Order: sequence, then C-alpha cells, then structure tokens
Amino acid sequence: MKWNIEKKYLRMGLISLAVIVLALLFNYALQHNAEMMNFKETVRGTMWPIVMGCVLAYLLNPVLHFFEDYFFIPLGKVFYKDPKKEEKKKKFARALAIFCTIIFLLIIVVGGLYLVVPQVYQSLLKIVTDAPFYYDEIQSWVNSLNPEKSEVSRYVLMGIDRVYSQAIDYLNNNILPNMDKIVAGVTSGIVGGLKLILNLVLALIISVYVMAGKEKLISVAKKLVYSIFSIKNANKVLDGMRYANQVFGGFVNGKIIDSFIIGAICYVFMVIVDFDYTVLISIVIGVTNVIPYFGPFIGAIPSSLILLMVDPKQGIIFAVFVIILQQVDGNIIGPLILGDRLKLSSMWILFAILVGGGFFGVIGMILGAPCFACIYTFVSTICKSKLMEKELPTDTKVYYELESVVPENGVNVIKIRERKQAKVEAQQEENNKADKNEQE
Repeated sequence: MKWNIEKKYLRMGLISLAVIVLALLFNYALQHNAEMMNFKETVRGTMWPIVMGCVLAYLLNPVLHFFEDYFFIPLGKVFYKDPKKEEKKKKFARALAIFCTIIFLLIIVVGGLYLVVPQVYQSLLKIVTDAPFYYDEIQSWVNSLNPEKSEVSRYVLMGIDRVYSQAIDYLNNNILPNMDKIVAGVTSGIVGGLKLILNLVLALIISVYVMAGKEKLISVAKKLVYSIFSIKNANKVLDGMRYANQVFGGFVNGKIIDSFIIGAICYVFMVIVDFDYTVLISIVIGVTNVIPYFGPFIGAIPSSLILLMVDPKQGIIFAVFVIILQQVDGNIIGPLILGDRLKLSSMWILFAILVGGGFFGVIGMILGAPCFACIYTFVSTICKSKLMEKELPTDTKVYYELESVVPENGVNVIKIRERKQAKVEAQQEENNKADKNEQE
C-alpha cells in the first residue's frame, strides 16, 4: 500500500520538525553555555583563515584582472597559437597573474611595514620619552590654578583629584593583586600573535586557490541556486548577488583608495608645516577614514590631543586642517572615487553604522553601510513589485499626504488628507482671484 501525501502537508510537517529541532538546540545551548562558547571559539578559529582567504581573494580580484587582461592573456596568445591549446593558455595566464598579484601584495605589505614601522616606533618612543615633560607642563598648569579666583579652576582640580584617586584604587585593587593573570595574559597574547601569523599565511594560501578556481566556485554556486529555487526566483537571486558585488566591491576598494589619498594629503601637510609624529598621525587619519562619518572624528581627536601636549598651536591648527580636509573629502574626493554607490540617505547610513558597530564592532561600522544598502534595495524591489501587482504608484512622494486607497470602477484611487485637499483648494481659489484681478 502506497502513502499519498500532499505536498502542503509534507511541507508543514518538515517546517514543524525544523522548529522542534531548533527549539531543542536552543534549549541545549542555554543549558550548556560554556560548552557552546568553546564550540563557538573552535568554529571561529577554524573558519577564520578560510573567510580571510576568501575576503583577500575578493579584494585582490581587480589586481588579478589587471595583470591577466593586459599582460598575460596577450602573452599567452604568443606562446599558444594553436586553438586546441586554449585551456593551457588560460591556465598559463592565470598562474602568472596570481604570482604577480601575490608579489604585488607582498611588496605593498613588506614595503609599507619597512617604511612605516620605524617611523611609528620613533614616534611612540618620543611620546614615551617626552612623557615626563608633558607631565611637568600639566602639573605646572594645575599648580597655577587658583580655586578661590575661578570656579572653572575649582572644578578642574576636583576632577583631577577624582581621576587620581580612581587610578590609585584601580592600581591597588585590580593591577597588583592580579599580576599572575596579567603575566598569563601576556603569554597567551604572544601565543595568539603566533597563531595570527599562521592564520595569515593560511589565508594567503587559500586566497591563491580561490583566485585559481574562482570560475568553478561561481559556477557551483549558480548551480546550487538554480537547483534550490525556481527559475524566476533564481534569476532574482543572481541579480541580487551581482548588485551586492557591485556595491561591496566598489565601496570597499573605493574607500581604501580614498583613505590612502586622505592619509597622503595629511602626511604632506604635516611635513610642510613641520609637525611632530607625522607618520603616526597620518596613518591614524588614513586608517580611521575607512569608517564613514565617525572615522574622521575617531582619528582626529586623539591626534589633536597628542599635538596639543607638544604645542597647543599645533593642535589647534591640525584640528582646523582635519575639518577642512574632511569637508574636501566628503564633497570632492569621496564623490569622485565612490560616486553614489550606496544610494542611501545620510540618515540610513548613520543608522547602518550605529547598528553594525553595536553588533560587530569596527568591522560592522565599515561594512554596515554596504550591507544595509543591499538589504534596502532587496526590500525596495519586493515593495515595488507588490505595488505594481496591486496597480498602485511606486513613487514615494505620492504617499506623503495619502489618506486611503479606494477602488472605483476597477481602478485604485488615492485619497489625500482633507487638510491637504483644503489647502490645495484654497490655493487654487487664491490663484483664480489673482488671475481675475490681473485681467480687470
């Protein structure tokens, strides 16, 4: 005897089973929190080099295309003229392009570290060496304050006393009793650094394999999409992935170029005016500029404070320069490089940065805007398709003063607010009166 089960009942049963399994897993996770945390750390440590390798391959893809299209494919046509050797020609061009891409990456990383690390080390050493001088300057300024003559001086001295007492309490209650834990933390930090180096090497190797077989990986992904979804929905998924690639690739690569330009401009300015800690501050300004909106302030505030300790005049000039530089970047440099790739208002970008930073930290602040742009476009596309099915307008401005939608004779008629309608009618009456007066 055969069982005839309708598809809708089978789907309902599978959904119910999935809900039950997820509920059991959630309950298990609550009861075994420590084990789940260990499992999470294991998964994170295992997946980190794989994810970073894929990200690295994605970022290096434009460089790979440049070497492949402009150098090695034409070179392959010279060595492999026989049409039967087309596959060998592609492998030849891809292998040399990957080799040159990795060499290009290593030159940038090693050369950048060679040029930057000594300068940063000297800057940090100078800060540590000049720390007693800064302390003496602050102490002499504090001693010059007279609480009897100025209310501001009294509050400043109260704040300094409170900070000093809290620092002493923290030192006695947290630092000194836990020296053994601090030493263990330093040791684990060294081990973590070695693991980080190993993971970076693994990520670089994985990126080579991803770049070598990227067409096959993309083909497999498309095959899975068309096997899971219907033809119509699969086409929409692929269109969405292409849009996401356009947004992410353009935004991330453009933001890196933009931040490099900003850091270079800051370096040139500081060299011209002969400021201290030139390389260190320029790197801070360039790196933090990757974060939209908040990045310039995150980098400018500590940099200005460092220069204020050296010379108040330098700190003020630098703060004014950063404000001008960010205006130039936001209105000239950024739009030229990035354009309007996100197609989001400032409010939504700010919202995406706050939410992304709250959940995922700095990475969330950087990638929050492009992720939200993809989600916004996805929701907007679905909304427009549903409105078109109902024969309603898709323009947002139409809904500003919408009161209701009334079907009349098979057509959906939009009713606007009475106040708005009365205002429109009153304006029309005034215009009619003005026209009559002009005619008279």
